[in-house]
Amino acid sequence: MGTKNHVQAHFTPEHKEFTSGDGKKYEFEGTGPYDYLLGALSGCLYYTFKSLAEKFRLEWDDLRFEVNSEKRDETLQTLKEVHVDAVIRTSSDHATVTKCFETSTRYCSVFQTIGKVAEMHWSLNFAQ
Repeated sequence: MGTKNHVQAHFTPEHKEFTSGDGKKYEFEGTGPYDYLLGALSGCLYYTFKSLAEKFRLEWDDLRFEVNSEKRDETLQTLKEVHVDAVIRTSSDHATVTKCFETSTRYCSVFQTIGKVAEMHWSLNFAQ
């Protein structure tokens, strides 16, 4: 059986929040569901990369994501495209880091889930 997740959501006209399974509360103040979805995508990619980087024995100290999306113009506005632009500072071999990041996109469940409805793109650049 797979991993189970749980959230509780509470909405009133003045208040919008959800609580994660570990009890952390997240309020919707000026953010919408797609902000959380894209944030979840970057978080999943980070944790997947971090895990793989240990196996690849990579040295890195900073990883940043810029995630942009476009919705379809149809009535049900599902995601059409998602672009993940990452910048990493590392002393490790760039080709190996790129391979690790590419592998992360294949093993990140959120990346793969969104990829069922949207065209997924990614780039990785190296900071000095």
